Order: sequence, then structure tokens, then C-alpha cells
Amino acid sequence: MRSAQLPGRASRPVTHRVYNTRMGKNNRQRRAAKVRERERSNRRRQGTRVGDRRPPSTHSHHAGPAIAELVSAAVYAHHERDSATFDAVVSLLEAEPADWVAQVLQQQLARHVSWLWAHGWQPADVFRVVTRELGAAEVAILRCAIALDATGYEQLGTRVAPSWMAQLQRVEATRWWDPRRPYLLQLDRPWDDTVRGTIRLLSRLGWAPEIPALVPPPSDWRDGMLVGGSAGVPGAILDRVRALLAKAESTTFDAEADALTAKAQELMTRHRIDRAAVRAHSRQREEPIGRRLGVDDPYADAKATLLNNVAANNGAKAVWSKHLGFSTVFGYPDELDVIEELFTSLLVQATAALRREGSKVGPTGKSRTTRFRRSFLFAYAVRIDQRLRQTVDATVQEAQVETGTALVPVLAARDAAARAAAQAAFPEMTFTSPSITDREGWVAGTVFGDTADLSVATKLAERSA
Repeated sequence: MRSAQLPGRASRPVTHRVYNTRMGKNNRQRRAAKVRERERSNRRRQGTRVGDRRPPSTHSHHAGPAIAELVSAAVYAHHERDSATFDAVVSLLEAEPADWVAQVLQQQLARHVSWLWAHGWQPADVFRVVTRELGAAEVAILRCAIALDATGYEQLGTRVAPSWMAQLQRVEATRWWDPRRPYLLQLDRPWDDTVRGTIRLLSRLGWAPEIPALVPPPSDWRDGMLVGGSAGVPGAILDRVRALLAKAESTTFDAEADALTAKAQELMTRHRIDRAAVRAHSRQREEPIGRRLGVDDPYADAKATLLNNVAANNGAKAVWSKHLGFSTVFGYPDELDVIEELFTSLLVQATAALRREGSKVGPTGKSRTTRFRRSFLFAYAVRIDQRLRQTVDATVQEAQVETGTALVPVLAARDAAARAAAQAAFPEMTFTSPSITDREGWVAGTVFGDTADLSVATKLAERSA
């Protein structure tokens, strides 16, 4: 398994330079003091006090830049964990007319969203990171910011980028607010929470690293394009795979679950062979694409290993970006569809098995549940790799006999194309080797991954059809 390594210092992520100019604590305090003093001077010249609500007509042409400077100071203070400055600047923001502050905050959010799209991010990627690291307030604000941004491309997107538009639906980025007022003023939460949540969100987005672009950003879309690759697995085949995996997830018998999963892999491999054979004799050129799948804690390293093994057995290459909580899988669209389905199902099955195992205690009475579960999942990933490879090899051999065609070179060429796409996107990949610290967990995971005789897979699948 290879982990994505972004260039730069290992102690912090690569960032684009919006608010990340570094300075010492004394300089930060002097800068914040200057901001506060400048605001007080402006108010004295205008005969107002902090907290006064000035009418929009008095000096609105000066308000935007002043509020933007306060927002920048608050974002930077939050990033530097300077809570005193953060609270002071947010208090100044709350003293400003809410309409003005909301407009500036939304402008900042819009710029951040545009930057993210231009530097590799997609809606599901941003939503995954914010959901993992921030709270409900930030998630609600992000949904609105993404939905507002989509007004500029949604009609074109429905024609050229169906996968991107599907992500908007999955993250529920829809416009529900009255467009005559800022959406930040229409959230069902106190204004103080909204301001602070928006600042926290801006801080997180402002220090997001650039990541490999898997598709062109909306600013590059044109009619006639197809963003995100060609259509994936036909619905009928994917439905059959899902039905088998759903039965595998619901059964309480490990042997039956393993056999049903093997049958699902056999269907996937059959489809992959058919598609590869057709493409090999077609003039239509198809290129691998990338898709990001969430890989979250706990035990993210073991889960990433499982995904890597599932991908490898289905002609794809997975690259784990540990610090961002996802793996990028490179392959052809139909392969990526089934990889995502199988990986999700195997995680569900493993989670159920861990729940049955319960907690574990060492000889001294100290809990070793974490070590046990991590070792269990690593062993499970290794054994699944072995069993999937057996199923794939048997299916390919059978298909070669049936068709009289040498399929191994055709499939190998597709595998090589997927690896090349991954290498081009992540030229500085590094290999990580897990360490196993619980023998019982390793044995239990191996046994769970090896409970069924795959020779019964066809019979079970026929019975479940």
C-alpha cells in the first residue's frame, strides 16, 4: 500500500497562501491591537461606539474592506489557536451590521470554494473533510456555500458532469433560502454561532492543500465534454452485485457471507473481462480515471489496506492520503463502481465480526481492544486479498477456456494503465508496512477471512437468486 506524500515539510500540510503568513506571538498581538485601534479610531471619527448599528447609507463603501480585514484577522487567529485575539476580533465583527458581515463572509467562502475546485477538490472531498473535523454548524454553512457556487454551472453540469452533480445531491448542497437575503442570516442558529462557525470553516478551507485534479473544475467545463469518464457498470449487473453483498452483510453465518462475497467478485470479474475484450477490439479509446473513497478512523491504516487489496484484485490502484481521510482509486469507471460496492460491504461484514468478538483484556487487566481490532482488520485484509485473487484467477482461467482468447495480457494492460495514472497523480508515493501488535487479533481476522469454502459460492448464489 502506498501513501500520498505531498511536497513540503512533514510537520504541516502544504497550503495555499491566503492566511498562512507566519509570525511570532508578539507580532500577532501587535497586529490584532492595531486592527482594534484602527476600528476604534474610525468609530470615534464617525461619532459611534462599538456595538452601534450604523445605517447602511452612511459609509457602506468603506465597510466592506474593514470587515474583510477583521475576517482575515479572525481566521488567522483561529488558525494560530490564539483564542484571546479570536474572541476580540469576533466581538468586533458582531458589532458590525449583520447584513454587511454576512455578505463579506459569503464572499470569502465563495473565493475559497472556487480555489478548491481549481486545485483538485470535489464537493464530496470537501464535505468529507469538514464533516470529519468540524461540527454541524460548519457543515450547514458549507452546504450553502457549495450550493450557491453551483448556480453558476448547474445547467451545464447536468449535461457534461453527471458524477459531479450527483455529489451535490449526496452532500445535500441545495438552495433552500430566500435569495434576496444572505443565507448566513437565514440559518436556524444564533448569529454568534454562525459567525464563529463561518470563521472556523474559512480557517479549515484556507489551509487546505492542493491535491491531484481528477476532473476539470467547473470553470473549465464546456458543452460536448464528459467530465468524470464514461458510464460505469450497467445497472442490472450492479444490482445483482449489490443484492449478493446485501445478503452477505445480513447473514449471521460467516461461511455464507464469504461465499456470497466471492460470487459477487466473480460477477465483477466476468463483467471486467467482457468489457476489456470489447475495448481491446474497439477503436474507441478509454482512459483510467480516479475516484476518492473515504477511509476514516478508527483503524484507518487497516481499512486502507483492505481497499488497496480490493482495488488490486479488480484492476485498479489505490493511494491512501492519510492526513485527508481518503484513498484515491485509479481504474476504469466500471471497475471503480464495483470496488466501491465491495469495499463498503467488506467493511460492514468486518464491523459486525468485531462486534461479535467484543472487548479484549490483557493478562494485567488492561484493555487491549484497540490492538486486537487493528490486528484483526489487517489480517482480514490480507486473507481477503488471497481469496479474491483465487476467485479472479479461477474466473479468468475459465473465461479463457470458454472464449479461446488470451485474456491475461488484455487485463494486464488495463492494470498497467491504472498504475500509470496513479503514478502520474502521485509521483512521490511511499510504501508503508503495518506493524501487528496482537497475535490473537491477527489469528481471529485470518480465520474470519477464511471461514468459507468458495466452492459452494455458486450453489449459494443460485439459492439466493
